[in-house]
Amino acid sequence: MVMSAAQDYYEQVLGMGHTPENALAHTRQHYPDFIPGVAEAVAPPVMTPVSQQAVPVAQNVALPGVAAAPAVAAPAAPVAPVAAPAATAPNAYAPLATTPLPAGGTTPMMWAAVACIVFALLLSMAGQFSHAWVTFDDQDGLSTGLTTIRNDCSFDEDVEECKQSTYRMYSEDWMETSYPKDGEGVGDVITGEYEDYCNNLFTMQTENGWSRESAEDARDTCLEAPGAGGMASLILWLGTIGALLGTVMLSAGAIGRSLPAEAEKHGKWAAMAAGALALLAVLAWSQLMPESVAETSLGMGVWMTVLGGVLGLVAGVLAYMDQK
Repeated sequence: MVMSAAQDYYEQVLGMGHTPENALAHTRQHYPDFIPGVAEAVAPPVMTPVSQQAVPVAQNVALPGVAAAPAVAAPAAPVAPVAAPAATAPNAYAPLATTPLPAGGTTPMMWAAVACIVFALLLSMAGQFSHAWVTFDDQDGLSTGLTTIRNDCSFDEDVEECKQSTYRMYSEDWMETSYPKDGEGVGDVITGEYEDYCNNLFTMQTENGWSRESAEDARDTCLEAPGAGGMASLILWLGTIGALLGTVMLSAGAIGRSLPAEAEKHGKWAAMAAGALALLAVLAWSQLMPESVAETSLGMGVWMTVLGGVLGLVAGVLAYMDQK
């Protein structure tokens, strides 16, 4: 038995740190019929047998009274030519050219890149749905997200009154909404859409004697906040999609799987793009947000998104260094 080229290739891939399953997958990309540990025997040359016995020559026998006929030489028996040895059957596993070994592999740096992009994906989604991008220092429990507003009435001295007023202000229509009897189904923490809050604020102000022009100006200023959050949310969604693609690509590269069009080789760019978009979302939001007369602070949603953006960039850099 002769060790095949496929077995040699398989052992080289194992030596690079791949698991046996990954090494077998890489080897079968070039040698589809390969079985680990089985080497193909070289077929022996096929020889055509040649008779070694001489062909007897007819002898003339003299008969009495019969003139001997002139002897006719018997034709020489044709000697079968010795067939040339059959060509050795080609090894089914032998490649026509040098087979390239797979690039990359399961390395600590690649797995670190996968971990970073996974956390970046989770943090970008957490930032997207967070209700705490801005917290109000002078009013405990009040915070706003990208397009939402939340109030925790447990911090208020009169919890029930806080729940009643907040419930109506955060509803879709302040005029048509009534507080449930005995507050059934209403918790201490109430969340609503920021745009609904601005529209209800306009309605309440006009009902309380504000001029329509002043109320409209106040509503327009109020709507700048959810407008900025909507733009940031769109950018952040693009970053989240990039982080998801980066997770798939980098994970495939880490376990040695091939994707269509060798997409696993481009995971580093997807991770970098995801990180950059997350940071861009925060920057765009901060530039578009209106100035607040109240004292505010950046909430947890901002810091989660920033950390997710940084981890996305780190994942791309680690993958790039691993593939160099």
